[in-house]
Amino acid sequence: MPTGLRVGTDLIDIGKTLSSNTFTGWEINGDVDFANYYLTVDAGAWGKDILLKNGDYHNSGTYNRVGIDINFLGSDPDKNMFFLGFRFGHSVFNESVNYINTPQHFFSPDTTNASNPNASGHWGELTTGLRVKVWKGLWMGFTARMKFAPSVHGSPNFATYDMPGYGVVQQKPWWGFNYQIFWRFAWRKDKVLPIKK
Repeated sequence: MPTGLRVGTDLIDIGKTLSSNTFTGWEINGDVDFANYYLTVDAGAWGKDILLKNGDYHNSGTYNRVGIDINFLGSDPDKNMFFLGFRFGHSVFNESVNYINTPQHFFSPDTTNASNPNASGHWGELTTGLRVKVWKGLWMGFTARMKFAPSVHGSPNFATYDMPGYGVVQQKPWWGFNYQIFWRFAWRKDKVLPIKK
């Protein structure tokens, strides 16, 4: 039986949102322990504004990930973790691109606007990382991600460039990194087995 729920957020997304004019995003993370196995769920959103050589690209959307982590620290009483895991990610988003065509032979340049308003996609992830108890219910840690096998649907007007939750679709694999802070809500303690003499 699980002993508690850990809920957290990614500090890197918060920092990028506050310091950048080209990215806005947030992410919520949660996990529940089943002995040395942890069921994990992530949900988030991001939007990007990217300048191109002859125009600009914009997207915004939400994503979620579901998976499992295996803790290799065994039955640590503080629930500290060094883990390997797997995630399945799914994203729903819209995107648009504006670019200027500059033809030769004295023709005037023209602007092209295209959008994919109902795009979606999915991918897989292999993960590793640490979770360390800092104080009472407070945990901190990181997750490194190798994202692979992206698939996008609902983009008939141009090939998707960036998928929220994944990144640049043409990059396979694509790497990700989260630095996270958690609070753990515990509802029971692990049973301590008696030592046989």
